[in-house]
Amino acid sequence: MEKVLNITDRLESRKRKREAKRYRERLMAIERAVQCASCEFKCNMCGRQFREDERTPTSAFGGYSLCDSCRSEFDDFIKISTKQETERMFWHKEAWLRLWSAWVDYQEALKKFRESSEFKQLLEHKGR
Repeated sequence: MEKVLNITDRLESRKRKREAKRYRERLMAIERAVQCASCEFKCNMCGRQFREDERTPTSAFGGYSLCDSCRSEFDDFIKISTKQETERMFWHKEAWLRLWSAWVDYQEALKKFRESSEFKQLLEHKGR
């Protein structure tokens, strides 16, 4: 009788393994999303990869890694948002302001999530 396998235990074991795999995949997806969204090797706005000579300190631009074009647009957004004088381009209208405002909100949300105890706990979980 000892050689008879308990099918219920085997099915439960398979189920636990599948659930653990899905859990690990979700953890990795969250980690990659947060990591890629704040990568210093690409523009945080448009996603273009930087060449070595293009990289600038992120602290110089509000903590964001921006290519020259996006940096110019971001500078204009800041100036327009703070009512400073700037040469407005024809596309610097309400939709453009909403775009940049939403992007800044997204970056701030990412930063808060990265600094949260839940994200730190998630990274600790990954190490197990």
